[in-house]
Amino acid sequence: MFTGEKLILSVLHFIPMLFFSLMLFRLRLKPYWKQLSLAIVAGSVLTANNPLLFAVIICILLIVVWKYRFVPALLMALSGYVMCAFISTTVIVSLNSTQSAEFLEMRNNPVIVNATRAIVVVVKFGILFGLYKFRLGFTFLSNYTKIPLVRENIGVYLFIIVVLLGLIYRHSYPASVYSVAMPIQMLSMAVILFLYTMLGKELSFQR
Repeated sequence: MFTGEKLILSVLHFIPMLFFSLMLFRLRLKPYWKQLSLAIVAGSVLTANNPLLFAVIICILLIVVWKYRFVPALLMALSGYVMCAFISTTVIVSLNSTQSAEFLEMRNNPVIVNATRAIVVVVKFGILFGLYKFRLGFTFLSNYTKIPLVRENIGVYLFIIVVLLGLIYRHSYPASVYSVAMPIQMLSMAVILFLYTMLGKELSFQR
C-alpha cells in the first residue's frame, strides 16, 4: 500500500538521484523546470520508491527532453544512482561506527532512522550544491554522443551491467551496514568503473 511515508521517501530518494544524473554531466536545468517537476511527480508517485524505476524515468527524461541517445542516457541515470548509493553507504557506515548498538538495532529505532535519513539528505544536497557552485562535472557527453559496443567502451558497458545487477540484488544483504543501497561488492566495483571510465573519457585517454 502506498502511504504518505513511502511518498516522502520516494521524493527524498528520487530528487537527489535525478539531479546527480543531470549535474554530474553539466546539463542546463533552468529551461526545463516544468519537465523536471513532471518527472519528480512521476518518479515519486508511480515508482513506489524503486530505484530501478527511478533510473527508467530519468533515462526517458534525458532521451525526450535533452535528446540523448539511449546508452548515454542510461549511463547518466545509473551514475546518479551510484553517487546516491555511495553517499548513503558512506554516511550510514560512518554513523554506525560511532554507535554502540548493532546495525539491526539501530535500524529499528525510528528516531535514529529518521535522523540518519536527514543527515544523508543534507550530505547529498550539500554535494549537489558544491557541483553547482564550482561548476564541477563531466563534459564528454552531449546529445549527439554515441557509445558503440567496442573495446574502448567496454568500461561503460561493464559499469552499466554492474549497476543494474546491483539494483536487482540490492536487498541481498539486509543485515549488512555496508550494503544498504546495493551489495558492497557491486558498489565498490561500480565506483571503480565509474571513476576509471568517466575520468578516462574526460581526460581523453579513452577514446
